Amino acid sequence: MQQEVEPLCSPRLGSPSVQREAGAFLADLETSEELQAQSLGRPVKSKKQYLRQVIAEYEALDRELPCIRKFATPPAAQPLCLCMETSPEEDFTHLEVLEALEAELPGAMESGRVSSIRFENMNVICGTAGRRNRWLITVTDFQTRSRLLRSGLRPRGLEHQLVRHDDLLLGDYRLHLRRSLVRRRMLEALGADPTEV
Repeated sequence: MQQEVEPLCSPRLGSPSVQREAGAFLADLETSEELQAQSLGRPVKSKKQYLRQVIAEYEALDRELPCIRKFATPPAAQPLCLCMETSPEEDFTHLEVLEALEAELPGAMESGRVSSIRFENMNVICGTAGRRNRWLITVTDFQTRSRLLRSGLRPRGLEHQLVRHDDLLLGDYRLHLRRSLVRRRMLEALGADPTEV
């Protein structure tokens, strides 16, 4: 059974003074909503409009960047760490990457110019599929770093450019901050405390 809703001008509501009070009450609700919006530093819109906008931003970010690496703290600088990104189909081994390094820098490991070679499976880190994996190569001096940045590596004869790992991490961290900000705004719009969720 559907409940009947009476319009404000209904003769059953009584005198015009009751109608004025009801209108004043609705105006007070709109005013308090506007004041609340201004105190939160957002444009004066209805809660529904603001919530729609925030959810649309979150969904757009989700479509644009479905897998974002999360950070508990800002990443530490690693100026001597280089990165070679590879597709998941390129299943290189540590030995193949070492051989490619040796082709560019003979005796790289023995001479101490390269201190480590590490593999990062970005699909496991981000909980997704299809992301490019990263080989992290740590060198011991800036001259070696510059030489490898210019030359790149050729495991199995396939040319791969090296980039500074700090640049990639900073990009990942910025995306994480952007997603966190949109998420916080969405939770605030829903009335939840973003620190509890």
